[in-house]
Amino acid sequence: MSSDSLFSNLTTKPKMIIFDLDCTLWPFDCDYYLGHRFRRNGSTVVDSNNDVVEVCADSESILQSIKRENGVLLACASRTPTPEIARQLVQLRGWHLLFDFMEIYPSSKVKHFNALSKKTGVHFNEMIFFDDLDWNIQDAKQLGLHAHHVRNGITNGLVRRALEEYQKWRTNQS
Repeated sequence: MSSDSLFSNLTTKPKMIIFDLDCTLWPFDCDYYLGHRFRRNGSTVVDSNNDVVEVCADSESILQSIKRENGVLLACASRTPTPEIARQLVQLRGWHLLFDFMEIYPSSKVKHFNALSKKTGVHFNEMIFFDDLDWNIQDAKQLGLHAHHVRNGITNGLVRRALEEYQKWRTNQS
């Protein structure tokens, strides 16, 4: 499935889609790179050993597709213990131009979600959230977010299924 078809034939869309970073959009925890410096090398990001800092295969196209979708805000929420590394990687990848909001600091996801809701006026039940950690998914669901566990990095298929489930869920709430 291509990222261009993520929203096709959907009549109900979330007002905000939120992604965790570590092991969701990229396949590592930021603290793995503690002590490294990063730079762009052409279209890639490399660490101080000149090793490419990979992201999950569909991440870039998913973020771009969501950013193009009218009426859907894009955010990240990361409780990484190394927020400076996460912010630098987001910036070097150019994702800071895609994210409407970024909550990157060690805290609870509940604090991140509350901050996003306060800044945007978007209610929890109008948000979809993706994360690799089950306890973050449970925290999100307790607040009323439509949350999805990411097992091996984000994929177009997972996002599409989440959007379809969200549409059914919202339709049943009406």
